[in-house]
Amino acid sequence: MAVSIDTVYQRVLAIANKEQRGYITPQEFNLFANQAQTEVFEQYFYDLSQFQRAHGNSTEYADIIRIIEDKISNFEFTGRSQALALDSPGYLATYDPNVITNGAFDSNVASWTFSGNGTQSFDTVNQSLKLTNNAAGDDMLSSQVVATTPGALYKVKCYINAGSLNTSGANSAARAYFTFGTSTSQLIAPGFLSTIEKHFTATSSTTTISLKVNAVGNTSDFALFDNVEVRKANSRSVNLISSTPEGIYRLGTIMHHDIASDKFIDLDLVSAKDMVHVYSSPLTRPTASRPAYVKGSGNKISIYPSSINTSDLYYNYVAKPKKCNWGYNILNEKAMYDSAKSVNFDLHESEQSNLINKILELAGISMQRPDLQQSASARDNKEIQQQKS
Repeated sequence: MAVSIDTVYQRVLAIANKEQRGYITPQEFNLFANQAQTEVFEQYFYDLSQFQRAHGNSTEYADIIRIIEDKISNFEFTGRSQALALDSPGYLATYDPNVITNGAFDSNVASWTFSGNGTQSFDTVNQSLKLTNNAAGDDMLSSQVVATTPGALYKVKCYINAGSLNTSGANSAARAYFTFGTSTSQLIAPGFLSTIEKHFTATSSTTTISLKVNAVGNTSDFALFDNVEVRKANSRSVNLISSTPEGIYRLGTIMHHDIASDKFIDLDLVSAKDMVHVYSSPLTRPTASRPAYVKGSGNKISIYPSSINTSDLYYNYVAKPKKCNWGYNILNEKAMYDSAKSVNFDLHESEQSNLINKILELAGISMQRPDLQQSASARDNKEIQQQKS
């Protein structure tokens, strides 16, 4: 059960107005209330750490560790299959060797399979694969099947020169590009050249990479392709999605459900600094059976290896309390409480006195009333000493 925002406000007003110490407006109260709620909530984690270092007790209703954990439990959630896998590498991204055969085209193009009404050849001048159109209006492509790890992230890179695709007439729509499975790279228009590098997720144990020229409208037009690379990334960036509007405040355990063994495997949290050393040794390097992650900014993490299926990722987290608000309507120039516009405190009902004391302390500072501040602080300290004695 939450703490009533109206009950707290009325008691704060009653104490603050004693001996005409001052009136706290609804706007001021809402500011103080949210600050007090944040302070109380944040203190839970420090108190829990402190009491876990001391000896507990077996009392069912008076074990302070259980009491604090019960207060935090209202804000604990589990993210299940809510992680958003990003097609970008994570922290300290490294890549495996290139799985393409003859992607540098230093001698021939025999390892690439051609399809279309044109020709495939090795351009000895540019040391590149050359796709030349022989029949106006047809597409051309050259492909190669590579072994991939399902779910893993791959960096795909290729130099494309479309400078010899004529832009006149029907050929103005011609484009040179590459595909990785069902994913498509940036399209290079006639007259342009560029090195394209993108990251894609493999969906099966084999993936076809194709170098393509589409909508060719002029005979003898050609495009050049060179330095093709397909390399598996060791990590992947992932956004953890919160099921609450308040978002993820403190991240707990992250687990991966390994479908093959039907086991949940914890991802080890490794600091950004330590990951340098962890990944440098073959003995400690993360694997699918011993995964790890590095915490980034916001809700972003880097997982190792990149093949961890984020749809089978589970994570526990603590959300922030909802922002409280004493809502009101103006009647006869007075603020009258409106429950429909109000949001109660999100904390455990046992925190009512603690919230009142902290709000009064903040109000005393704002109104420059040391007596009110000191009185509230003294009551607050008394409750803390009583809890921790």
